[in-house]
Amino acid sequence: MVSPLIRLSHIALQVSSPQKIIAHLVTRYRFTPFAARGLDGGAPCQVALRSGSVVFVVNEIPQASALLYDSPVPLPSPDTACNISYEVDDLPGLCQRLVRNGGGLLVPLTQLHSDVGPVSYCVVKSILGNVRHTLIDRSRCTANFLPGFQPLEKEDTAASLVNVTGIDHVTYACPRGTTPHVIEWYKQCFGFEHFPLRKGEDPSRGFEISGPQIGLRLTSVGCPGQAEVGKIVMAESLPQQGINQIDQFLQHHKEGGIQHVGLLTPDIFSSASTLADSGVIFAGQPPSYYSDPQKKAEILRAGFTPKQLSHFGILLDSAPEEQEKILLQVFAEPLFSKDSCYLELIERRGAQGFGEGNIRALWRSMQDMMEDLSQKELEEGALTQ
Repeated sequence: MVSPLIRLSHIALQVSSPQKIIAHLVTRYRFTPFAARGLDGGAPCQVALRSGSVVFVVNEIPQASALLYDSPVPLPSPDTACNISYEVDDLPGLCQRLVRNGGGLLVPLTQLHSDVGPVSYCVVKSILGNVRHTLIDRSRCTANFLPGFQPLEKEDTAASLVNVTGIDHVTYACPRGTTPHVIEWYKQCFGFEHFPLRKGEDPSRGFEISGPQIGLRLTSVGCPGQAEVGKIVMAESLPQQGINQIDQFLQHHKEGGIQHVGLLTPDIFSSASTLADSGVIFAGQPPSYYSDPQKKAEILRAGFTPKQLSHFGILLDSAPEEQEKILLQVFAEPLFSKDSCYLELIERRGAQGFGEGNIRALWRSMQDMMEDLSQKELEEGALTQ
C-alpha cells in the first residue's frame, strides 16, 4: 500500500499557559514564532513556531471546540503534545478509509477558502490515547503556513541558530500489550510498515531490552521512501521492579501519548552547545560510560574524544560490522513537567536504527533526570509549606 501521507506538517502542543511555553521554546530552544491567531483574545491563542523545517503549534486550551485545524484534548494534566499533523494526498478517500478502520473524526472534512487558495482538512482521533492527527490538503494554497493564521510582522531570524533539519521520529508511550493494535491501525490507515531497530528483529516482538532497572520493548514503523513523514516508535514497559518513565508518563496519559520527539540535526555538537547556552538542560551520563574501554575505543574510532561527548552527555553508537555508520543522541529536559513530553537531538551519519547501548544509556539518564526533578519538586514543596 502506498502511503497517502506526503510529509509531517507540524506537531501541536495543548497548554494551559501558552505565553509561558512559547517563551520557553523561543528563549531556550531557539524556535521562532512566525504565524498566529487569537492574539487579540477573540479566539483561543494558537501560535506557530519553527526551527529549520520543524514546526510546533502551541494551542491554548479552549473553553469550547474553537481551535482551528485541531480539537481539544480532555486530560487531567493539561499540558501535552497531542497532535501530529500530516500533509496528505486524496483527503476525501483517506477520510473514508479512516472511518472504515475505526478512526473517529473529531472534525469532519472541512474546506477553508482564502485569498491564498483553499485548504481542506479533517482531525481524526488515533487508536492511541490522546493522540490525534490533523490531515491537510494544501496543494492549492500558497500561504506561509495555513489560512486563518496571520503572519507575524517580523521574524527574529537571529533566534534560529539551532541547525535542525526535520523530525526524525516521534515516540509513543503505550500501555502494555497495545503495540500490535497500534501498528495495525497505522498500517491500515496510513500505510506505515515495520521498520526494524536492529538487524533480524521479529516484528511481532519488537526490540526488547531488560536488565537492572530497565524493562523496555520498542517497535518502530515508517513509510518506505518517504523520509519527510518521519518514523513512529512505540515504547512499552516490561515487568520490572519499581516504576519507570513509561509507567510514570501513563499515570497522566492513561491510554498512551507522545512521550518524546526526535529532532534531526547534521551537527549535534553545535546544536547542543547553542541550546545549552540558552539554558536547556540535557540528561547527563555517568563518567563510566565514557571511560569504559570498549566504548572509549568506539568513540575514538569514530573520530571523537570522550571529552567531546561527555560535555553535553551525548551518546554514540556504531554497529560492529558497519563502524562507518554512526548514531549520536542526547535527550533534553521535559518540556512541561517531569512526566511530560521532551525533545531529543539526533544525528545520523549513515545509521538508520537505534543502538542497544544508546537505548540503555538514554533510559538510565532519563530515569536519573526524572528522579532529580522529583526530588527538586519535593524540596520546593517543603520550602513553600
